[in-house]
Amino acid sequence: MLERLLRRLSIISGRNSSVGAQSFPLTLDTGSSDLWVISNECDSADCANVARYSRAFSSNLSISQTPFHIDYISGSVSGLVASETVSLGPYRLLSQVFGLANSTDNINFSSEGNSGILGLAFPSEASMSGMTVLQSIFGGLADPYFTITLGSKLNVNSPSSFTLGQLDRSYATDFSAFFSIPVSKAGANDYTYWKIPLLYLTINSTRLSLSPSSIQGIQGSQIAVLDTGTTLALGPTRDVQAFWSSVGSAARNDPITGTWQVRCEKALIVGFVFGQGSSYKEFLLDPADISWEEEQSNNGWCLGGVQANDEVDSGDWLLGDVFLRNVYSLYHAANSSSGPWIGLISTTNRENALTAFRQNRGPDSNSLSSPVIQISSVVASGIRYKLLYGISTLCGFIGGAVLVTLFRARHRLSAAFGKRKQK
Repeated sequence: MLERLLRRLSIISGRNSSVGAQSFPLTLDTGSSDLWVISNECDSADCANVARYSRAFSSNLSISQTPFHIDYISGSVSGLVASETVSLGPYRLLSQVFGLANSTDNINFSSEGNSGILGLAFPSEASMSGMTVLQSIFGGLADPYFTITLGSKLNVNSPSSFTLGQLDRSYATDFSAFFSIPVSKAGANDYTYWKIPLLYLTINSTRLSLSPSSIQGIQGSQIAVLDTGTTLALGPTRDVQAFWSSVGSAARNDPITGTWQVRCEKALIVGFVFGQGSSYKEFLLDPADISWEEEQSNNGWCLGGVQANDEVDSGDWLLGDVFLRNVYSLYHAANSSSGPWIGLISTTNRENALTAFRQNRGPDSNSLSSPVIQISSVVASGIRYKLLYGISTLCGFIGGAVLVTLFRARHRLSAAFGKRKQK
């Protein structure tokens, strides 16, 4: 199945995709595992102005008396566990478990138009008993995988795509085109999220070494989680401070919001290097993803695409749309021949990205004014970062100054810029 969407990777919106007899736009989220939709019994402000599930249009709905509740950093959702026929492209899932949300708080779907979430993480993270949507679909596939690509931030006409069990042939015709990396169990006994080893970063071709991983039981490389429900790239305070300190006077930390900012005209070519042992590869980010120019830009200062977050337990970094816009990503579940793995293809050309950035932002009045600071010489500032939160709508471009995240949170709900399911 291949669904091509130009602005928003919201699914279950066409005639061939539905929950029962009703179609809904849903957020695709690699940071959670459950499917839920808003019920017409929800009278929360978040539920206004969005399509809602109605029992009147279904003859196959079965509602249990089992409640579900999910806490996010940005809010929460609760309701009853149910089952229904779910159609997704050519896949028709009978008695598929999902959640009917009767109450939401601070989810902000009313401003985005989405009606729920389709989780794409591993089954171990599901809140509801029964097969997840991915389990139901993957059970019938010899090659159980899905792929995602997001459109460019500067090019609003660049397409996004989501596929199940099939490649988007405009990016790849077979698996050999991907740089493949085994998924890590780091910090857990089972596979939870789509985690891979992050070796180091580069800034304008200069290497920035990273501190040791904070994940329990992990020695060596840090762990990155690919999360379509997070907007920015979120990493440890110590490493993020070293990152922005290397930029010199073109970067600053806002004392009011605690966010890192960069001059809007400053072009930074940032690379994330993944791999294990002698097998590694760098993936470059468009400078427009590192310098977020919005209407709210403050006197030439833009929000930085890399921000700090020390309250992540399952990974050192959450790599959201800032990173994912620059790759074609493949998420392959375990089968008889291998464990789960992630495949990446770079979609950002350095020269083309710089040219587009210059055309949009103008000349760079700043040059890289200080060398990269080694991690051993950096002392964490201890600043507590505070920002607004919202739910991401998995799209090629997410506007506004509100940062968006969608990782499940359990126990502690204190992670700035991101959410994390705590174990």
